[in-house]
Amino acid sequence: MPTAIVTGGAIRIGRAMALHLAGKGFDIALLYHSSETTETIAEIQAQGVQCRGYAADLRKLDEAEAFIGKVLQDFKNVELLVNSAANFIQENIEQTQVETLVDTLNLNLMAPYLLMREYKRKVNKGLIVNILDERVARTVPTFAAYSVSKVALQHLTELAAVEWGETVRVNGIAPGLILPPEGAPPDYMEKGNVRSQGTLDDLLKALGYLMENKHVNGETLFVTH
Repeated sequence: MPTAIVTGGAIRIGRAMALHLAGKGFDIALLYHSSETTETIAEIQAQGVQCRGYAADLRKLDEAEAFIGKVLQDFKNVELLVNSAANFIQENIEQTQVETLVDTLNLNLMAPYLLMREYKRKVNKGLIVNILDERVARTVPTFAAYSVSKVALQHLTELAAVEWGETVRVNGIAPGLILPPEGAPPDYMEKGNVRSQGTLDDLLKALGYLMENKHVNGETLFVTH
């Protein structure tokens, strides 16, 4: 049975993708930081597959670098890596705290860089999918460090696709307004730009397209409305 690694797999988009992949017959290696995972793991296992949770802080780059090796001790047939873990902090350039800048670049860019590199070195097959953001195609300064990290991750996606395409395909999915940010007011989605809204089901269809089409490599699928 194939295995999918999903970072940030306990909550939000990562959780939806982990559950979807379990329904497709994938065992799940679920990386989380501090979220409660009992319910998600139980839901995944209820679909007749294996699921193991791994606690890690991807802001600590040594933990990111070691993670693929830990998964391979438990799962041998890894075929997919989904990089979904990220933070989303509303600070423009002038407001950005040093801690925000370091944590955001480590979690949203440096950790995926190391996870991708170790996946290539140790697995060397299958597909990597990086969760990006529609902001990679727009200039929106309100989440400055986040936007910089996602633009850089898109470029990394394209670089890796060119370098590794013969053995590992690398693509991105760039959602628009799918879920409200954590802590947002109840009417956040209603006040958003309706034209930019999509659904979790739209994202899962995009993931399915990338998995099924073996000649798609280095692309970013925008899921915005």
